[in-house]
Amino acid sequence: TGLRNIGNTCFMNSILQPLMATPYLNDYFCNKFPRERHNRSTRLAQTYQELLNMCRSSRGIPVTPSDIKNAVARTCSQFSGYA
Repeated sequence: TGLRNIGNTCFMNSILQPLMATPYLNDYFCNKFPRERHNRSTRLAQTYQELLNMCRSSRGIPVTPSDIKNAVARTCSQFSGYA
């Protein structure tokens, strides 16, 4: 599944694509993270899991990663906006 570019997010998308294709990371976020969410809960991790689930269920339709972009911006203010 592709990720839509929402402004100047092509670099973020180019990092997310290989992360989402990493088998061990997928296994963790799809199977283990939901059970231990209370121990490692951060908004960024939760948003990544939601994005991964959206991509897995999108049936090839590109997904807009605005929630994770916003979570990254809240974590690191230099990534706020679309410049």
